[in-house]
Amino acid sequence: MATSSFGREHMDRAVEYVHSESLDEIPDEVDEALRRRVLDQLAAVVAGHRVERMDVSTDYAAETYTAGESTILDGSGRERCLEGATLANGLAGNALDIDDGNRIAEGHPAACVVPAALAAAEEQDATIRELLDAVLAGYEVACRTALVLKEWTGMYNGSGSWGAVGAAAAIARLRGYDHETTADALGIAEWNAPINPVMRSVARPGSAMTKDGIGWGGFVGATAANVARRGLNGSGMVFDDEEADPSPLDSLGEEYFLTESYYKPYPGCRWVHSGVDAAFELLDEHGIDAEDIEAVRAYTHWKAMELGTKRPANPDEAEYSYPYMLAVAIVKNDWLTPADFDEAMRTDEGVLDLVDKISLHQDEEAQELYSEKSTSRIEIDADGETYTSELTSPRGSRERPLTDDEYFKKQRVLIDDAEGEGSPSRCTTTSTTTTGRSATCSPTGGRNETHSSSR
Repeated sequence: MATSSFGREHMDRAVEYVHSESLDEIPDEVDEALRRRVLDQLAAVVAGHRVERMDVSTDYAAETYTAGESTILDGSGRERCLEGATLANGLAGNALDIDDGNRIAEGHPAACVVPAALAAAEEQDATIRELLDAVLAGYEVACRTALVLKEWTGMYNGSGSWGAVGAAAAIARLRGYDHETTADALGIAEWNAPINPVMRSVARPGSAMTKDGIGWGGFVGATAANVARRGLNGSGMVFDDEEADPSPLDSLGEEYFLTESYYKPYPGCRWVHSGVDAAFELLDEHGIDAEDIEAVRAYTHWKAMELGTKRPANPDEAEYSYPYMLAVAIVKNDWLTPADFDEAMRTDEGVLDLVDKISLHQDEEAQELYSEKSTSRIEIDADGETYTSELTSPRGSRERPLTDDEYFKKQRVLIDDAEGEGSPSRCTTTSTTTTGRSATCSPTGGRNETHSSSR
């Protein structure tokens, strides 16, 4: 394999990990987190396919790519080739911005890796165990690629820029590639991965076709895996660039980014969730009525202050609007759901009236903490009083993990009403089963029954 003037020591280390990682050797905490993240992402995909305008992307993938053995999870039962299903489900998986995230990588590993792994697992008629092994390997390699690339480029790019490598890794594992073919797949994926300047998408939200590059990152990973199998070669990897720091690879198989990642209890940009949760605490503690509110001030880090849209025209703009999400949460005094990003809520007079009373302000402490966690402090003026929250971390973080009830409440909201041949009604078996044929690799219709709780 041609690798230019690069070495390949660190790339080889990553490749060896891709094929050696096993559920047999991981701590119970990692095993449980892995199963829950797979279910979490599948729920995000199913719900994402129902988002306004997602049919454009889904139909594009279905009409452009050839038939295959991998299911598009929009309920239609359509099966497409690896690239087609990965693209369609990858775009849907980030459509609500409710997919899991990792603070260190600054992105969404599961959204890049799980759709690609699922597509390959169906194609290979894989077991749940094989799917989980592949997702774990892809997830951990993706996060470490993110760290190396961020340091090497000095840029904050979207998840697709490094998630492509994780997608290729998961596919290579499921297909049983040899060492050299896997190295080529990872190298081709990294070289061709999309470059997505995240803050531009934050300031000017486009659509699921552009947001964070997740669907396209998975697509590149799938394409890289396919052309590597046909004999094309990569050009090494950034891990072995003389100016790169490959040290994140040192902990492969020993430390797991997966256990450090967060869950989102509701849709929308994670930077807003701390403010939403802080507002909930004030509403509950002081019995504040939305109709009595005169002003709301959100104090947070500078990146969150870019989320200033007050009249979102589509779901993506709503997901990237701090004032809108905060207003909806206060008006409802309950969790945000996918329906809260539809046109009916975006044009609700009560919500828009409150949106205009919300202002964003930079908070020095929140800024200092940003490298570790995204926080907000909320002040509400109502009935002549000012109510102030603590600097708050969002639900689903390591500091404030979701309870079992909260976790399953989210899954119920996302997939309980999913219908059709392509709905992953039995995917909850990934949370309890280690062997046997994977239900996620052969999606069927029906309803998922999980339990819920109030906020």
